[in-house]
Amino acid sequence: MKQREANWYPSGALAFTLIELMVVMGLMAIIIAIGVPRMVQGNRTPLGESLNVVMEACAAARRQAILSGRTTSMTIRPAEGDAGFTVTVGAGGGSPRASEMEAINSVTEPIMDELSPPVPKPKGGAGFTGRIHDEVAIYGLFVNFKDMMDGDQEQAVVKFYSNGTTDEFTVAMRHEFGDQVLRFVQLDSVTGLAYMKNQSEIFLP
Repeated sequence: MKQREANWYPSGALAFTLIELMVVMGLMAIIIAIGVPRMVQGNRTPLGESLNVVMEACAAARRQAILSGRTTSMTIRPAEGDAGFTVTVGAGGGSPRASEMEAINSVTEPIMDELSPPVPKPKGGAGFTGRIHDEVAIYGLFVNFKDMMDGDQEQAVVKFYSNGTTDEFTVAMRHEFGDQVLRFVQLDSVTGLAYMKNQSEIFLP
């Protein structure tokens, strides 16, 4: 009597063939080739670019505050002589006023005449400068739960601290000629990290 060979495979177990694996990998490559450019292109819309500007400014301000050990400010203000808004990041202080410079020069000039001329230091500028697109409107600019769009100021100064914490901050933007859906950038005041959110994920004061 012929003995049956033992079946080492569990009943009902099937394996993928090489052709099936290649077909699946080919389909995945096609999906990636189609999906990734569309995802990148979606961020190139006026609203997507404006949201990215605010996200990059928050990251730059947080990084600068932690590395320098000083409080860093991010300022969002209307662009001068044009539509849209500008976003700048700097450690604060800015350039001295003219009256302050005259007082300093009057004291230091006699001393500096006796010394060799100093080597000029590089000018310290803002850590980041960006622009919110002209077609994108800001519908809310909240700092520490106060709407900075109320009144004539229409600007916000957000503080980033050296320990990684920040002021409470939320900005709501909408593309006026696009889908007209509100999108938000909100800071986590404990970690200093910025997040993009939609209207269902946001809580406004």
